[in-house]
Amino acid sequence: IWSPTVHDMECLVTAWQGCFAAINVQPDGIIWRTRVFLNWQWRGDSREDKAVKEFVEVIVGRFRPHQHIRHAGLAYKYCSCLEEFSQDRAQELAHSCCGEDALGLIHQLRPYLHDLLVRRQGFRSIVNTIAEVAGSDCNLPQTLAELTTKELFVALMSTSPVQQRSQLAAAYACLRLPLPLIFPALCNEEPSTLFSHLHTLACVPREGRELILNLGTERALNCGKTTLLAILALTPVAEEDLDIRPSGAMHLPSLDLLCAQEERWVADAHGHWYGFNGQFRQALLALALWGSGFCLIHCTLGDFNAKTGAPRRELSSILACVSRTSLPVCCGIARIRGAFLLVRDTPPDAFASRRPAIEASLRQFRVLGIASVDNGRCHPLLRRGGAIERLRSQIEECLQAAALDCPSRTPSLEELQRIHRTLIEGTCGMVPKFSAVGRSHLGEELVKLLGKARGTGATASALFPLTAIGRRLAVLRRAEGNTLAVTSSSRGLGADSCRSSSQLEQLQLEEYEARARSEEIYTLQKEFDVVECSAALRFFCQIASSQESDIAIHEFGFYLEEWKGLHTTPLLERQRKLLDHAHPPILHLKDRLPPSPARGRRSDPKLATADSKSTSGELEKVTVALSEFDFSLDSFWLEFQFMIQRGITSELLHQLGADKVSQVQNTWQNMVAEAQPFQVLQGRPLQMAGTFLRSVLQAIGAPRQDPHGISVVSVMGPQSSAKSTLMNFLFGCCFAVRAGRCTRGLYATYFQPTDGRPPLLVLDSEGLLSLGSEGSVFDGQISLMCMTCSHLVIINHKGELSRQLQDIIEICLFAMRHLRLARLQPRLAFVLRDQHDRSLAVHEDMLKKMRAHLEEVACSLGAPLSDLILLDSTAVFLLPSAVTSELQNGREISWTSELFAREVLNLRHEIFRWLREDAMQRCRGRPPEFNSLVQWYDYAATVWETLDQFGEQLLHYRTIHEIELRRELADVAKGAVRDVLNGSQSTRRPVAGFHERARQIVDAFVTRIHENSTRFHLEATDMEFERSLSFLREECAVQLEELFQERACNPRFSSTAKEQTLQQMRTPVEWAFENHLYTWKLHLKKASDQQAMQELWVHFTGVLNRHLTTTGHRLCLSEAESHELFEAEWHLYEASYLSRLQHLMKDWHTLSHEVTLLFNHAVAKLQNEAGSLALLKEIGPQQVLMHSDNDGQCAAAGPLLCDQTDEEWEEHYFYIGWWGTVKMHGLALLQNAQVAAINSSPKKKEAASCSTIAVRTRIPGMRRVVQHGLEQFQEEVWSRGGLDELTAAEGLRHITGVMFHDLETRLSADSSVTLKRPQILHALHFALRVVCVKALSMVESDRQKRAMSDLLAQKAMVREHFLLIVQANKGDVERATNFAVLYHNSLMAWVDHEVTQLAAEVRNQVLLEMPDPQKSSELAFQQAFAAHNWPDVLEYVLDMSAYLEKLYLTVFHKRKRAFVRSAQCRVEKRVLGVYDLLRETVGQWARREDGLLNDEVDVAKGMTASYSRRRSVRTLKDFISAHAERVPEATDQAQAHRQLAERTPATADFDIADPKLFADTVQARLSDFLDSREIQKRVKEQLEKALREQSRQAWALIRGCTERCPLCGAKCDLVGEHSRHHCGHHLFPAFHGWMDSNTGLPSFGHCMCSKTHEGSYQCKDGVWRSFQEYFKSDHPAWLPALAEEQSNGMMERDLCCLQAAWVNCREPLLEYFAPMVDWCPDDWHHKYFEEGRALTKADLQTAKERIRRLRSHTWVPPDE
Repeated sequence: IWSPTVHDMECLVTAWQGCFAAINVQPDGIIWRTRVFLNWQWRGDSREDKAVKEFVEVIVGRFRPHQHIRHAGLAYKYCSCLEEFSQDRAQELAHSCCGEDALGLIHQLRPYLHDLLVRRQGFRSIVNTIAEVAGSDCNLPQTLAELTTKELFVALMSTSPVQQRSQLAAAYACLRLPLPLIFPALCNEEPSTLFSHLHTLACVPREGRELILNLGTERALNCGKTTLLAILALTPVAEEDLDIRPSGAMHLPSLDLLCAQEERWVADAHGHWYGFNGQFRQALLALALWGSGFCLIHCTLGDFNAKTGAPRRELSSILACVSRTSLPVCCGIARIRGAFLLVRDTPPDAFASRRPAIEASLRQFRVLGIASVDNGRCHPLLRRGGAIERLRSQIEECLQAAALDCPSRTPSLEELQRIHRTLIEGTCGMVPKFSAVGRSHLGEELVKLLGKARGTGATASALFPLTAIGRRLAVLRRAEGNTLAVTSSSRGLGADSCRSSSQLEQLQLEEYEARARSEEIYTLQKEFDVVECSAALRFFCQIASSQESDIAIHEFGFYLEEWKGLHTTPLLERQRKLLDHAHPPILHLKDRLPPSPARGRRSDPKLATADSKSTSGELEKVTVALSEFDFSLDSFWLEFQFMIQRGITSELLHQLGADKVSQVQNTWQNMVAEAQPFQVLQGRPLQMAGTFLRSVLQAIGAPRQDPHGISVVSVMGPQSSAKSTLMNFLFGCCFAVRAGRCTRGLYATYFQPTDGRPPLLVLDSEGLLSLGSEGSVFDGQISLMCMTCSHLVIINHKGELSRQLQDIIEICLFAMRHLRLARLQPRLAFVLRDQHDRSLAVHEDMLKKMRAHLEEVACSLGAPLSDLILLDSTAVFLLPSAVTSELQNGREISWTSELFAREVLNLRHEIFRWLREDAMQRCRGRPPEFNSLVQWYDYAATVWETLDQFGEQLLHYRTIHEIELRRELADVAKGAVRDVLNGSQSTRRPVAGFHERARQIVDAFVTRIHENSTRFHLEATDMEFERSLSFLREECAVQLEELFQERACNPRFSSTAKEQTLQQMRTPVEWAFENHLYTWKLHLKKASDQQAMQELWVHFTGVLNRHLTTTGHRLCLSEAESHELFEAEWHLYEASYLSRLQHLMKDWHTLSHEVTLLFNHAVAKLQNEAGSLALLKEIGPQQVLMHSDNDGQCAAAGPLLCDQTDEEWEEHYFYIGWWGTVKMHGLALLQNAQVAAINSSPKKKEAASCSTIAVRTRIPGMRRVVQHGLEQFQEEVWSRGGLDELTAAEGLRHITGVMFHDLETRLSADSSVTLKRPQILHALHFALRVVCVKALSMVESDRQKRAMSDLLAQKAMVREHFLLIVQANKGDVERATNFAVLYHNSLMAWVDHEVTQLAAEVRNQVLLEMPDPQKSSELAFQQAFAAHNWPDVLEYVLDMSAYLEKLYLTVFHKRKRAFVRSAQCRVEKRVLGVYDLLRETVGQWARREDGLLNDEVDVAKGMTASYSRRRSVRTLKDFISAHAERVPEATDQAQAHRQLAERTPATADFDIADPKLFADTVQARLSDFLDSREIQKRVKEQLEKALREQSRQAWALIRGCTERCPLCGAKCDLVGEHSRHHCGHHLFPAFHGWMDSNTGLPSFGHCMCSKTHEGSYQCKDGVWRSFQEYFKSDHPAWLPALAEEQSNGMMERDLCCLQAAWVNCREPLLEYFAPMVDWCPDDWHHKYFEEGRALTKADLQTAKERIRRLRSHTWVPPDE
């Protein structure tokens, strides 16, 4: 190994100068390839060599650096220190590095050094601590005592992986410390490789950056070049941080880069020009050429000839290099701008005498200035401000002069490496030229592609076509999923009388929009499948698949941000001007004075308005233009994810190849594994990253699953509160930090530690409470995402604890309680920033108040705070300001204070302590929540899906207090609606009920249409009825508003809440109006049908009369001709009838809209109630319309809940993490079985997977429960014949209470299944709507069938009459018989009407004598328990609602008999009197006509001779009408005569040959009807049928609430709308199946006794809670009733009755509630047992059969 001497190097440099000056070609000399130190081989025993050797052995270690790098691998990803570097630790490490096999101190210090860089602190504290330890211990090497921060960083860089050095250099430079760039004493790499350390700092060109090169001659070696540099303050670096030590292992030779200031870099070369080797000089020259450097050359007077003043050899060599590379012929190429000479250690007087000669000799060089400097190290005069300021001014003036000749700039780092390579190889005849703008090849290509995309006018869409389509699809799908049926505007109050029709129009409009959205989604999906990726993405994939992909990707990002800044800066400036123009700042008072005549006239308002519109339009254009640049490096990864998700196209495979695409995926995987941030929630609207990220996370966690699980820490807080900065300081993350919104959605960083701690996932969330966010719902979603997916949530806030944060946490607790998303209880910790007065006690008191408030909120939600979150009263940490600033030489200098760094370290220690303690508390016998990254991702995806779909239902509130006020206001509104609809007898304000008044109007108009049923009269009556009912509706709406305003006058209710409640209050009145209108339409339809039947007869009698008139009553048709004529006429009539019927029938579309309106209003009202009802959301009709086929299934909508497969149930309604665990356990069992017995039988393999099979068997059972409940509700709606709001609300309560409780508790408890509550409730809700539409469709179909059946019945009678008239072989006998039958049928319709009226009268009479509906429950308890009626007690316990219906039907049946018998007799007597009167009237007509008969009549053949007067059936009808008119109205027979006249059947005007024969035949046929008792039977049957229908309607009015006490099963005894349940008589919980969880003994704790209130109960989520918490959690509507106090006397009486009932009904109850243990206290049995009356197991079947018949409405009370 050759070591050149100084003389040798001088000779070689002189030779090189000559060659360079002669031909300007750089020789391939030995100097430039010589290495002084190679592979740690030392040449001698010089002091420097010994220092380096000792430094390497002690600090670096005895192994070679590349070995350490290879062993390090990925071991340094996450080694956060939890304490400061102490003297004890320094003592331990110092002794450990002194052994023969010691690894080196730097490897022990690495975690501490990385931690200091993360906290932006220098290494001085560690250096000082080690120096103190080494100074006090003489056994330690001297190197430790003389260690410097520079040497420590050099050792860190030398032993770090190459891919980390650039980031380490950037982090070290941010500390305003000199960056060691070239240190050949330790690192034997090429300087070009060392230049790559600048990649993060200088990979992108920078205009205006100055580069100053500080170097000197050998004579100025120890004169303090670096010290003078610090005194001059050309760059903001503290003097104590500079490498000013004249000796040291890493001091000579080396180059430090002072890059703390972006506008000016200073390269400080330690050593002298001839002391540098060839590589070092080439590196210096390349650096100076790259940055168009300005050289500060330190020399002495000894470097100049004493006589001539010419520079000597070394100085001359330096000036030659500077001057030769800055000749004018080199314009446009890389060059050095000039030099400034500093003559050191020279007094001004000594220098003044030689200055002219020196300046004259320097004119051949490009020396811009020269100055003398006295002793810079110790002379106090030099440090005085005046001398330094003069020297600094001279240097600054020279810099400005150099900038005029050659502007300062630094091109890309690639140019630096190319310059250096050219200098080494000597391949150019001159110094290499730059590219046009100094960009690298990557930058040039990227800028070209970006410019091409910008030329399209839609930059973002051209660059990211898949992302643009994906975002549009996400927007459309969210709108499709969150479509509400009725907007708030359609529910508002107004003067529109056709509000229901406007709501239907709104629904139709939304249906049209939904259809348009579906079409657009289909089109976009097709476009998504065929669109090609952009050229920019292909280029990105190329660099991401390159060998140094991480460096290229970082450079790609830098160029991207630079290009965006160039184009967004003018747009932002234009936006600011437009905003100032649109909203000018507040002027001074004198500027706001009105203009005087001298100032000019006022501006025209019209012109101002036009100018404002123009400004707004231009501002909108600028905003759109800015949105086109809203992308980043993450956007390319997102586009690549969409491409992978869609499937790689053949075009991309052709251009890149499958290997390249795979390499891109591996690059992203490596970046995520190496703690690079990745975006979890992305896009607008926010959505989870796709399957590509999941596969990457799965690949990262595939090698192992940590048994300790993954710890997840997240941060949330207001925007611009430095959340990302805090995470970067705490954990060393690389989250983006800048002003404004720098975090979009949710970012994450994954750390794999090597120090025994669990892996760590750090989440950085988007800022809350920002002006650009989507409101409080968005803030709640982000906060809830952090709280449900993290073990620890850091709430970062600037300032003190605020009410806004408390409100957000409060609403998150409300949503967490209802959604039940969290697998764990996250710990909350508050970090308060920028606290100057860090009095911890004050802030802890604030946190205690907040915690107390949150405890109250949690209690109101039915759960302790510890079940939702973990919040200590001391979990508040105060941090000072992270950045400290001051002015230095007119420039603002910022740095991170040591105090902030220390407090961050303390906070980190607390964080890991919390994580460790909470993990130990959670993992006692249970597996961790997240074993791998993919488990966390699946859980987070499920959480966000739930928040996205259902979060808005819960997060739109601001506080729990607002929720409570809204509930209270809803109760007030319900009371007002109930009083307006049902009436109130209040003495203060009596109100007549809308229902009663509407029924009176309906009854009055029904009477009118029965009195006159002509078509014109029906239409006029219908119009008059609608006007009357509409007027009543408007009157009641005004009355309702006044009543509500009177009751809601409390100032606690805000005007906004009252306005929203008013918008919903009118809907019940609207539905009541619609119901009564529909009832009227049914009556009108019935009258119209009767009138249509009358028209039918009129139509065909007209046909017959025309036929008879044409034929002269003589020509008769054959049978075939008669049938043909009838069928032709009937076909025409039937077509018109069916058209009218179809117009009146409701199709699936109409029913869907009506059901949607009804359910949406019910949902809006029920959302104010607690529990699962708050999760329900409104649904549009378009989804129901997709299920319009008979199977209830449509390809577009997907199958209903009952029709979905087991796999779909698993995916949609169960948490994926649980199913994955089950499957993994089953797979593990199977694998273990195969390993244990390779040749085992298939039966063993089947046994291994039986656990998975057992779990899958649960889903069919759950499906059967759902199907049974839906079918039962569908049957109920169909049996009622309609759907009202009360029934809809009852159905919603049933699915959220009974059905969902059954799914969540009974069927899922054995397998510990966690259901997705919102998803399955939404599916049940949607299925309920579909079955309601199906039921109503069945009702409409039944009505149509009945109408067609009636039409066909009339057809038979019309055919008979038609054929009778037109055929030739029919005489008076047959026609008289037909006339009598038609008259009888007409009178039967009158009888049916009379019977219906009678049934209504009976119902009213019975209801008047029935007990008060509010007391029906009291009557049931007394009749069953108090009366010791044990069979009734059993029915009461099994189904109290059915038992109450039984009592009602029994009472109704008993009471009606007293009225029915006499009333039925009166009706029969009146009907028989009408028949007798008809016979008598027909006889009178015959006698009168018989006297007028002149011609003979052939009885068999009819009238054959002419007669003087024609006798026809018209004369009989006229006689009956005239006879009725002659009867006085006051007589008893006036009504009967009037009915005979009105009920005259429509027949053809056929001739009657013999009136006597005709009358006798009619009288005989009527007598047959009377003798057959058909009339009495018809009256009885119709009366029974009408009474049954009336009893059902009456039961629906008085049955009350169907809710039952969750403990004892007692029914709520309240009637009407209410939100709080009440029961007067509670039972033992044993009557409802409650038993001891351990022993199975029945529970006899009464609901009102103290022992029951002190017990614990299992909630729906499986947690055992106290009495209060159980009811607040699962049954909050029952809590006020159970909190009431009951009198001791009533309590004792109830207990006696209950004890007696248990003694005598115990046997069937134990059979029903098996496996309940048989137990009864002996004293009860001795006191209450009744021998012979006690029930047995057989009585259970009897009771169940009776209840089954009651539910199916087939049970009839016995007569006795």
